[in-house]
Amino acid sequence: MRAVVTRPGTGRAWIQDLPDPKVVADDEVLIQILRVGVCGTDREVMAHGNRSGRGLPAGDDYLVIGHEAVGRVLSVGRGVRALSAGDLVVPTVRRGCDTCLACLNGQADLCFSGNYRERGIVGLHGFLAERIVDHEENLIPVPPELAAIAPLVESLCTPEKALRRIGNARSHLPVGGEMNGVQRALVTGSGPIALLAMMALRLRGIPTWQLARQPVDGPAAALARRLGADYVPLQEVNLEDPQTRLGEFDAVIEATGAVEMSVLMIGVLGRNGVLDLVGGPPERKAVPIEAAALGSMVGRNLTVLGSVNANADDWRASVRDLSAMRTVFEGVAEDLITHTFDLSDAEHAFGRVPGQIKAVVDIAA
Repeated sequence: MRAVVTRPGTGRAWIQDLPDPKVVADDEVLIQILRVGVCGTDREVMAHGNRSGRGLPAGDDYLVIGHEAVGRVLSVGRGVRALSAGDLVVPTVRRGCDTCLACLNGQADLCFSGNYRERGIVGLHGFLAERIVDHEENLIPVPPELAAIAPLVESLCTPEKALRRIGNARSHLPVGGEMNGVQRALVTGSGPIALLAMMALRLRGIPTWQLARQPVDGPAAALARRLGADYVPLQEVNLEDPQTRLGEFDAVIEATGAVEMSVLMIGVLGRNGVLDLVGGPPERKAVPIEAAALGSMVGRNLTVLGSVNANADDWRASVRDLSAMRTVFEGVAEDLITHTFDLSDAEHAFGRVPGQIKAVVDIAA
């Protein structure tokens, strides 16, 4: 079969013929991959690899790339109970260390040891191949109507976890609702995770603002309007006094990964507000922060947290919400997929193209 592989650190990917995978264990499932999304993590793996030195699967000198996939079940092992041939599934990404309490309790996203593996990222082959095999417990069923956009499930599960954790961080407050009294939310950035976070917030009826670098007449602002959200271009904000233009927020999801933005967002949190960082700054650099900003965290009971990956419940919530988004925000989820490539041209899918939000490789084409 054909697959797209990389050698982390080479900065490129290429098509390679690999042996067909086979079901060996009773709980395994053979899947025909239909579509795979491309994201910045793929480019990071290609360019730099995993700095822990454990990036390649054992015994191989290459890595099958890709971790945002949807596929159709071809056959199942005799111990598989909930799936059958023809079902559509999305495979989860992270596999636990099998030693820490979090992983042993199905919470690999909270792994204590850090010795987890992630398909297509670190230690395990990914999904940009014609067929894969995985264990039933790692497969999330999706309805047929999501087939074209199901690669977005992986991107959406990060905001789903962020919303859950924001709600948890406010659970001690004497307020109600799914997110414990969040009445005003802000999302920073204009990438797929930021846009899906906005959709998840608006789906819950929460007034939402977006802050990004694009101009007010750009595509990000147009999408925000379709969601009933307010768009604010970054150039309109006084970075020393952001509340003058933005006001205060109960919840902020920072999805740019820019450390300066992370610091800035502390200044727009209202009392009991929560800032969730879903984009981790990769640079090793110092940025200034006023002591008063840290003091305000105490005086206003603020919470700053970081969210990465997601658990199985978040993946299932992602499927449910993506289905609802297709109805509530007609055409918006589909419009997040701006570029489609076939497998023979997959090497070019990792290039950055102006106007691109999400690129997918259509393996079934």
